[in-house]
Formats: sequence, structure tokens, C-alpha cells
Amino acid sequence: MNWKNAGENAFVGWFRALFTEALLSLVGLRYCFTLPFLFFELHRRWIYFFCSPWAISRRFLDQRGELDAQGYGETPLVTLGAVAERLQLSESDTVLELGCGTGRNCAWLSSRYGCKTLGVEQVPQYISIAEKLNARYFPQGQVTFCCEDMFSLDMSAQQIVYVDCTAMSEACIRQVAFLCAGMPNGAYLVAVNANMSELMPERFQTERVFPGLFIWGWSDVRIFSVGPPGVENADIDQANEALVL
Repeated sequence: MNWKNAGENAFVGWFRALFTEALLSLVGLRYCFTLPFLFFELHRRWIYFFCSPWAISRRFLDQRGELDAQGYGETPLVTLGAVAERLQLSESDTVLELGCGTGRNCAWLSSRYGCKTLGVEQVPQYISIAEKLNARYFPQGQVTFCCEDMFSLDMSAQQIVYVDCTAMSEACIRQVAFLCAGMPNGAYLVAVNANMSELMPERFQTERVFPGLFIWGWSDVRIFSVGPPGVENADIDQANEALVL
């Protein structure tokens, strides 16, 4: 699970990931508020104890010929909780996670805040396992997963998007910026280790920047509002209507 050293030995990556995640899990225990998520998480961890997410990602990328591509990473619940609180998530919200990995973030956000979540991931094995766990522990339809290339998505109806860009190249981050530029005015984009307002200042305005704790250390988490600079909240609906027309 070394996102900054794609050539790391699979066994070393598995052992280090297991150790560091165990420490963060102790911190994250207080975030397991509901029994469905607790059972989801225990079951998920049991499955991936025997088949490391890092190794699955590495094998998938190797098979596609992306030998130098970065691998798998996961947002600790303590950091995800900080994001959710700053966004003031509620039952009326829908959150899209680009590169949802094993689906843990989507399950937790829905369980904790009652919001709908959609996870998009390109690794089929992640999605296959996530869908089985989801059907067992979250059958209400609040959480959905999709195995698809994120860059083929239609972003015109997405109001809240979360993406961890730590493992991405600069070119890939630019692609994410262009993709999310298609979100409606007034929407929110949360990006880890990517300053979208520098890449596209005409579409992304920085709302909040704060340090988030990850397995590799502290990283900048940025919340951007989508829309041209200087557009007041009262004008957002009118701007969106103009786009539709």
C-alpha cells in the first residue's frame, strides 16, 4: 500500500499496510456508530486480510501494463469525518466518490449521516466484493457501486464529489479537474493533495483547506465550490438554470 513507491515488494506493502491500518483502526473505533457498518467493516477486513487491497491494485495495474502507476490508498475515518463535518452532510445529500476502492468510505458516510453514496472504481474485484457486502449489510439502496472508468461519467448532476489524488500523476489530476468542471455551479468538490483552483480558477473556488491524517502522514484536504469567481449563493440557481437552457 505504498502510493509513492509503486515498485515496493508486495509482501512488504502488505505487512506495512496491515500494521499501520491496525493503529488507525484503534483510533477509528469510535466512528463505528452503527451495527450494520461495524459488521460491514469487520467482514471487509476479514476478506482483505487474506487478499491485500494493495496487492489487488498492483496486480490490476500490472496486467494493464501500467508498471509505474501508483497503487491503492484509503482515507482513515478520522479524516473522512472531518470532511463530512465541514460539508455538514445530511440525509438530503448524495456523495460521489471517485476511486472508491473497497467501498468502505461510501458505507460509512451513508451509515453515519444517512446520505446516499455512489462509489466508482475501475478495479473489478473491489466492486464485486463491495456489492456483496453492501447487499448483505445495506440492502436499503442508500449505497451503490459502479465498476467504470471515472472519466466516462456525466458530472452534470453531482452535488458533492470526493477524490483522493495522492496516487495520481499530474496529468491524471488535470483530467479529474476537467471532469469535475462539468459539475453544476454551487456543487462541492473535495480533493486530497490537489489544488484544483490553481488548475482551473474559472471553475473551482477554495472554500476550506485543512490537514488530514493518512497512513503516509498528513496531507492537505481542500474543499472547493464549483462555479465562476464572484458568483454569490443567491445567483447560483440562476446560473444553473442558464446552463440548462
